[in-house]
This record gives sequence, structure tokens and C-alpha cells, in this order.
Amino acid sequence: MNRFNNLSEDAKVVYLLSLSDLIIDKISKSEGFEVAVESLEKAWEWLKFKNIDASNLYLYLENMDETDIMTYMQLDNDEDNEKVWICIGNALAYTIWEAYQYEQGKYLPQTIESVDYETVESFITNFEKVYENNSLSDGLLHFLEENYPKDTDKKVDLTSVKIFINESIEK
Repeated sequence: MNRFNNLSEDAKVVYLLSLSDLIIDKISKSEGFEVAVESLEKAWEWLKFKNIDASNLYLYLENMDETDIMTYMQLDNDEDNEKVWICIGNALAYTIWEAYQYEQGKYLPQTIESVDYETVESFITNFEKVYENNSLSDGLLHFLEENYPKDTDKKVDLTSVKIFINESIEK
């Protein structure tokens, strides 16, 4: 966790979203899969352009229509799928938290207000239970730490991140 805190704000989001992208297909047969895909797409869009309100991103995590990540996570009875849903929910919650910080929002939804180090630890624990190549999460963390340390304004080069991930998978 300490190493995660050594990353720039955007690199933290890249880390969680990149790893989520690697496991999302494991829930492709689950109800709500399309919502999960769309939520990650919107999170990536926010990261790249900062053009989506945090409150709109939040609707993918929780909403009154129960067409959200939290609801689908509870509906899925498969234990491995639940771990994937937890990862996606945690990645999205963290991204939303960053979006509220970016907007300097004073009032956060309770779920987002509670985002902390345990959110990231839960993500990593569940990711490592459902993804075969556990060294990838550590390798990606190291790559981001080297290239996008805390307090840097350097924009994360998503192409180089994808190349790193693909090369790590091929090993």
C-alpha cells in the first residue's frame, strides 16, 4: 500500500483501471456485465479528459434504479465473480473519489467518503485471487512508481502502460 501512495494521482487510477481491464471478461456471462464495461470506459474517459462529473460517475457505482456495480455484485452468487465485481467496484470508487478531489467537491456520497487504503488493499487482495499472473500487479506498480511518482504533473502515457502490460503477460 505504501508503494501505491508513491504514485501520482492519475497513476493510481491507471493502476486500478488497468488491472480491472485484465479481469473484467471473467464476469462476461454475469448480469450487469455491460454496466461494468461501460463504467470502466467512463472511468478511463474521466482519466483522459476530466470531462465527466464525479456525480455522474457515481451513478455507475450506486443508483436508485439498481442498475449499478454494487447491485450486480450482490446479485452474483459465484465466489470468483464476486471478487471481480469487488475489484471493479473498488477501482470505480477510487476513480470517483479522485474525480471529487479534482472537482474540489465538499460533499461526497457516503460510499465515496469511505474510500481509503483499505479500498486499495481489498482491490489488490481480490485481484490476486482471480488473476493468474500475480507478479503483474507488482510489476505494474513498480513501472508506474518509476515513471509517474507522487507530486508529478507528468501525464501518464497510456500506450506505454499497455505495452508494459502486454510484454509482462507474454513472459
